[in-house]
Amino acid sequence: MREFKAGTLKSSSGEKITDYKRALAIALSEAGMTMKKKDASEEYMRAFIRQVLQEEEAMEEEEEMMEDSLGKD
Repeated sequence: MREFKAGTLKSSSGEKITDYKRALAIALSEAGMTMKKKDASEEYMRAFIRQVLQEEEAMEEEEEMMEDSLGKD
């Protein structure tokens, strides 16, 4: 999603991705996650996206903490 927001996300054919839902599908695919079609209501999608983004932020914070602790040694 970071690449999509920066405008650098590209498909496997090299085309720039401009559709948010397509970018989300790519991000979920890269994360090894799927979303069932029957649960794809707008409210569910927004909650699901929020959860994925929160997990991504938590992972980034953890990586930064690890880098900081390695740099202090």
